[in-house]
Amino acid sequence: MKITDVQTLSCDAGWRNYYFVKISTDAGICGWAEFDEGFGSPGVTAVIQKLSEMLIGNAVPSQERFYAEAYSRTRPAAGGVVAEGIGALENALLDVRAKSLDVPCYELLGGKVRDKLRVYWSHCPAWRINHPKYFGPAVTDLDGVKAMGAEARERGFSALKSNTFIFDDGPAYAWRPGFAAPFYPELNADRRIIRNLRDCLEALRDGAGDDMEILLDLNFNFKTEGYLKILRAIADHDIFWVEIDSYSPEALAYIRNHSPHPISSCETLFGAREFLPYFQKNAVDVAIVDVVWNGAWQSMKIANLADIHEVNVAPHNFYGHLCTMMNAHFASAVPNFRIMETDIDRLAWDKELFTYVPEYVDGHLIVPDRPGWGTEPVEEAIRAHPPKPGGGLIRPRQSR
Repeated sequence: MKITDVQTLSCDAGWRNYYFVKISTDAGICGWAEFDEGFGSPGVTAVIQKLSEMLIGNAVPSQERFYAEAYSRTRPAAGGVVAEGIGALENALLDVRAKSLDVPCYELLGGKVRDKLRVYWSHCPAWRINHPKYFGPAVTDLDGVKAMGAEARERGFSALKSNTFIFDDGPAYAWRPGFAAPFYPELNADRRIIRNLRDCLEALRDGAGDDMEILLDLNFNFKTEGYLKILRAIADHDIFWVEIDSYSPEALAYIRNHSPHPISSCETLFGAREFLPYFQKNAVDVAIVDVVWNGAWQSMKIANLADIHEVNVAPHNFYGHLCTMMNAHFASAVPNFRIMETDIDRLAWDKELFTYVPEYVDGHLIVPDRPGWGTEPVEEAIRAHPPKPGGGLIRPRQSR
């Protein structure tokens, strides 16, 4: 079975775009993967197009062969968008291989350990605060936050994740200086930010009730001092985990050693080499793995490394439905699975874009058993929603 073509496609996804790669073969089998350019990763499409020259006209390679060769050819500039391009092609190749054998992708990852995956409702209420045009009804105040907590409980979810917002300056807005929104490179955590953060957690708890697990994502928005101030300020709250992004395993280990709550991190890391120092320094309670960036095969290696260090893993999943299915196959196959991220607030046209969408029952995602990833993009629908310029984090500057 030879590869005849590699194509990239993208479409409008509201505040960002969705991106896909399609590998075609002379056997009529096509493999798909979703990737991303909106999360600080401009240029992945160009990387995929260049790396595809290794594949077109050749037999479908094994996962290990493709990764080893692609990594070797790009070694001087390893990581970043190069790694994301390799991961996207690796995931599409896995889909080809699984479809050729008429098996789900998890069978090529060692077989599934579980049939359903506990999930948490991510960006609750972030999407309705940040992007109410696409994800309504709008949340503008703490009453809306409380209502979202109640909605998550009523819809059968047992866990949700929130972020940092400001409520005492007109309609609510997100506090994301780690992503230049607003541009505030000092990344200090002042009393006002902490007060608003506590108010949000209390509103969520009031709405969701005592049985709901609440996760808090602080992203890259503070420095070590600020993270510690926040952790002390919310020590009386029952938090499932506090998510902190840091490129310093030493700093994160220091934070974890002084935290009353479990710490999760690592969603922006590439490959086992980058994860290793976080495990060696006991910097995380849960390691977050981005399967879209790393590729499912390499992600399994990362999960195994985490398991050796007595750490569970959780997929980073805030993309489209194909990514959710890709992450589901990974999460179903790793023994040391903690919980899976998923976005419940969806675009009005999301269902049009995919042949199958995720199935949720009682706060769990049912692992699909169809061949390959269990879904693929509908090309006609993708073309009916052309991509918009300036989507995602890299967009024209705006003053608030």
